[in-house]
Amino acid sequence: MESYTKLVIVALVLVATIVTEPMTTNGFSICGVTTDGLKTCQPAVAKGVDPLPLPTPECCAALTKADMPCLCKLKDSSLLPIYEIDPTHAMELPAKCKLPQATYHC
Repeated sequence: MESYTKLVIVALVLVATIVTEPMTTNGFSICGVTTDGLKTCQPAVAKGVDPLPLPTPECCAALTKADMPCLCKLKDSSLLPIYEIDPTHAMELPAKCKLPQATYHC
């Protein structure tokens, strides 16, 4: 059941991203973070980059309303690697940004 749920979530996110890409300026978000906000965070969570740059103030601002339980569900999905995002680095962002969500553990 859990793998089915993950598959459904990934499928919904992919479809939503493809269908609404032109509407990102209208506030489309994934787990409380706008797609533009996710894009600002990508350099700080990129796969194979050493050393990683610190998240920008824009990235940290984008994460202030992040739904951590929702993001945790995406952590093990196949969606993040498609965008060259390292899930471990992604889950470290709230702490690097000194956000209250940093206390949440998946």
